[in-house]
Amino acid sequence: MKTAAIICEYNPFHNGHLYHIEKTKRILGADYIIALMSGNYVQRGGPAVMEKKIRTKTALMNGADLVLELPLWFSVGSAPYFADGSTALLDSLGVVDILSFGSECGSLSRLLSLGNFLADREQDLSEQIKKLLKTGISYPKAREKAFLSLGCSESDTEILREPNNLLGLEYIMALKRRNSSIRPFCIPRKQSSHHSLELTGDISSASAIRSRLAVFDGLNKSLGSLPENLHPLLRDTYQRQFPILLDDFSDLLSYKLCTEPSFEDYWDISEDLSDRIKNMTIPGQPFSCQIEAVKNKSLTWSRISRGLLHILLNMKQSDSDQYISSGQPLYFQILGFRKEASVLIREIKKKKKWPMVRHLRPLEDPLTKIQEQMLHTEQKADALYQMMLRSKFKTQLKEEQIIISST
Repeated sequence: MKTAAIICEYNPFHNGHLYHIEKTKRILGADYIIALMSGNYVQRGGPAVMEKKIRTKTALMNGADLVLELPLWFSVGSAPYFADGSTALLDSLGVVDILSFGSECGSLSRLLSLGNFLADREQDLSEQIKKLLKTGISYPKAREKAFLSLGCSESDTEILREPNNLLGLEYIMALKRRNSSIRPFCIPRKQSSHHSLELTGDISSASAIRSRLAVFDGLNKSLGSLPENLHPLLRDTYQRQFPILLDDFSDLLSYKLCTEPSFEDYWDISEDLSDRIKNMTIPGQPFSCQIEAVKNKSLTWSRISRGLLHILLNMKQSDSDQYISSGQPLYFQILGFRKEASVLIREIKKKKKWPMVRHLRPLEDPLTKIQEQMLHTEQKADALYQMMLRSKFKTQLKEEQIIISST
């Protein structure tokens, strides 16, 4: 039994994701595809455009056999934290043979060579980045200069400028750190740029699709970039259960910004960022406008958005430090599966190292105190998302696990 995993957000699931799954199955001959998917909040620092239940269905209808949820504390972290938590969870399942990811360069050998080099120099790299950040440049620029200082070539830095390449390198480094038996594998990214806001035929970026969905009646313009078998589901739920947008949380964020004297206690909020949030934000403004107000040459949109989301969800730095020092105590949740994957689920239950939860509540396995704390934060964050759904669309969603049979 060969099992490949894909770390994903599917925000939303589009033709590029379908291409990735199909190529992974065809090239690797994988019997099963596990999608480790972010829940209702994503790595860029905001809510998922669709609730995780809908995104689970879209994945299972297009080649995924099992969808697991990546815990909140890793799904909304920076790239190294996101990659480390994701690979740790996959490694703990005891059934994953291959991690398949997309990349702009498409050269696994080049990514492996660069990833292994960076993993060996990780401490030096971290120290260089910290020094360079003190000069006032942005994190991406500091990272690029640090790579060059360690002996990387200009062509290497070109690879590092592309987001999927960079995340792939983080996966490679994380797997090497834990001496994992999981083998990395990359699929060349097809057509559209990761950050492109223009629809480009049958394969467009998730960013472009989300920007269209945000406009009333924007679904029809996006359907050409989405798998055809999803069109009925998406038409049925559009403007009834999605889209959920960053600015939908504006009032909640404004309340937090008005009632907090300082923000340095929150996860990944530096003194500089805390000061800018206090001095530059204006209560009552949209979430996206608050980000623009704080943004400068050394603070990127994603960094600020993640920080503000951590404030909104009450995610404290002290908690994050505790979780890291304890060895990242993970848990996982099955969001949905195909009936044919029942054999795989039985294997996971026999081999898993971390406990399983259901509907973000403990199932059969006991949780440690730290795991309970992590889960409690996630429960409240999930409740906030559900509240926003009910408020925006006047709908009541029920908890369920998605089970799909082959037709």
